[in-house]
Amino acid sequence: MVWWLEMSRTSSGIATTDIGVRQVFEKSITVAANAGATTVGTITSQACTIESITIHADTGQTVNLTTCAVTGGTSGVIIFISTTDATQANLDAADKQVTWVGVVRLATNDTIVITPVGTGATALDLTIIVTYYSSSADGGTIV
Repeated sequence: MVWWLEMSRTSSGIATTDIGVRQVFEKSITVAANAGATTVGTITSQACTIESITIHADTGQTVNLTTCAVTGGTSGVIIFISTTDATQANLDAADKQVTWVGVVRLATNDTIVITPVGTGATALDLTIIVTYYSSSADGGTIV
């Protein structure tokens, strides 16, 4: 029955940015290990509900990285992945990952930010994956 429902939604012409339709946003993070606050994405057009955020190590992260917390909302008031979890030790090999799962609403123009803190400027090699949907009206995206 779920398969039929998904097929119906696909064939009915519902756009991926319509309210309630799951979307995935990925961004490569290659800034320095000590870069500080770096915007991952900005909510555009309509409010969005964030379902999960993953930090994926594309390669083992440099020993220059100490932490790289992911926050969101005005002034980073929402802590998605804390400095306790987003550590070099948890991302020191390819395919290691740290994930947050929950439900958070972000308004138009709110941002998701990663904040690398480290002892040097060696580049990171991470991918941030955000699963979300437009929640207040059609058209919400992350760019």
